[in-house]
Amino acid sequence: MVTQPDRQHRILSLLEPTGAVSVGDLAEHFEVTTETIRRDLRIMESHGLLQRVHGGAITPEPMGASPPAHPRVRVPGFPPTLPMLELAEVAVTTIEPGARSIFLDAGAGCTAIATVLSDPPEDARWTVVTNSPGAVIALSQSGDTATVVLCGRVHQKSQSVVGANAVKMISSLRADIAFVEVDALDSDARFYTFHPETIPIKKAMMNNARCSVAVLRHDAQHNTGMHSFASVTDFDVLVTNAQPSDTRFFSDHNIQVVTP
Repeated sequence: MVTQPDRQHRILSLLEPTGAVSVGDLAEHFEVTTETIRRDLRIMESHGLLQRVHGGAITPEPMGASPPAHPRVRVPGFPPTLPMLELAEVAVTTIEPGARSIFLDAGAGCTAIATVLSDPPEDARWTVVTNSPGAVIALSQSGDTATVVLCGRVHQKSQSVVGANAVKMISSLRADIAFVEVDALDSDARFYTFHPETIPIKKAMMNNARCSVAVLRHDAQHNTGMHSFASVTDFDVLVTNAQPSDTRFFSDHNIQVVTP
């Protein structure tokens, strides 16, 4: 059986002669699912080994190459790091079969989720509504996932769209699931954010989704300068790569905890 590192090494060997590979051809070559190949390509892209494109991957631009006429926008969290990618992959498993509409918040974790959503399973038809410039960039590589961008002003520090117009737009919609980024979890089971301007968007996403998922990064830490916006019990699922110290609290309140 071919191991994942060996398969990824062979993918590079197949990529080198032509500069491009397709997901379908790789899946057939290695006798694995297309989802397995897509995961390989995401991991390899996070290491700078290739660049994913719709349906496959190409060799990355060489160092020192002339910049393109329209250079790629750089935003925090894109492309995602490997820990964020692992977090995103388990987050996407919380999407129920048949789900069509997704609210996606801004933040490094949610930007990584967008990267995974850009490679949907063959039977998925997702529409993502987001306030995240990073998510828009990640999803722009997909020909299979529709993207709706909220209207409003861009809050520079959080790199998210905020404001009354964005909240009004979210409030007029309904989603099957909402992924909401949180910056910290304290000992009283309260979630916090660094940016109070983002709170109305987060709450609107939670209130207008059938299932609310909190996305907590491993590097999230609580400090006194943060702003509380929700209790753990306001969510249905906690997705995190920072294992909570008291998992009994979550089970007692029927909150699913999902970790990589």
